[in-house]
Amino acid sequence: MLVSGLNARLEAIPKGLRGVLLVVIASAFFATMHNTIRHVTHVEGIHPFEVAFFRNFLGLLVFIPIFLRMGFGVLRTPKIHWHVGRAFLNSAAMLSWFTALSLMPVADATAVSLIGPVFVALLAMFFLKEHVGPVRWLGIALAIVGGLIVVRPGFTEVSSGVWLVLFSAVAVSNSKIVAKMLTRTEGPATIVAYLTLLMTPITLIPALFVWQTPTLGQLGWMALIGVCGTTGHLLLVQAYRMADISLVEPAMFTRMVWAAIIGYVVFLEFPEFWTWIGAGVIVVGTTLLARRETRSEPRVVSPVSSTVNPTVGD
Repeated sequence: MLVSGLNARLEAIPKGLRGVLLVVIASAFFATMHNTIRHVTHVEGIHPFEVAFFRNFLGLLVFIPIFLRMGFGVLRTPKIHWHVGRAFLNSAAMLSWFTALSLMPVADATAVSLIGPVFVALLAMFFLKEHVGPVRWLGIALAIVGGLIVVRPGFTEVSSGVWLVLFSAVAVSNSKIVAKMLTRTEGPATIVAYLTLLMTPITLIPALFVWQTPTLGQLGWMALIGVCGTTGHLLLVQAYRMADISLVEPAMFTRMVWAAIIGYVVFLEFPEFWTWIGAGVIVVGTTLLARRETRSEPRVVSPVSSTVNPTVGD
């Protein structure tokens, strides 16, 4: 009775609002994951490369039952080199992001990473020959201005953590362009299967150079990273099914809010005033980009890919 009553109340909420609420909750899971990464690397002393390996290894364990259901036929592809290249791009993005989280507060890293959609838009112009109208250019310009407000080059020193976040954003943006090109000939299950299978051995190689055997407690923290990441992606894709991306995209700003709250409680770290202002301007710019995308092409999200295909650093 209690569950059915709760479901009835949820159904009464408009789909758009439900989508926004799911993004807010997903943002909380992502912020928890990122702060847990900071704890494991900054406090527990596990190297970010090893944490990235375990993030992929645990994701692979989750994916194995799905893989067995799909069968080995899902691995048939004439473009194995594209899949390998994309796995290297995603691995480089994750290693850079995890290292950045060990060097700087999560909220600051999150604010810088919000500029990611700008790199995707610019790369799509050159490699996919996508049309860029005035609304898109305005969104790109606003996001870049917001990024400059956050980083404030010339007024403060641009730390190595910021450069790592930017590198991560560029690498994962290139990965998304490759994925877009692969969708012309490959199914989403094939694209996700190769990414999941390849990232684990790729991230194992650098992890071996800094390896230290984790304790049971540290393994528990890393398991929490995997649970939060997978749950966040599931909620996010459900939100995109319920509402247009242009409606739910502004709610991604709460990712920084959650990161700031958790970071302050756990690490006594809180972003500066200009970081909030810059992040807000970036969100306005990327929202304009999202609105343009929604009008030009409907977004299709694969339920399989959403669980194991990471965004920047996830």
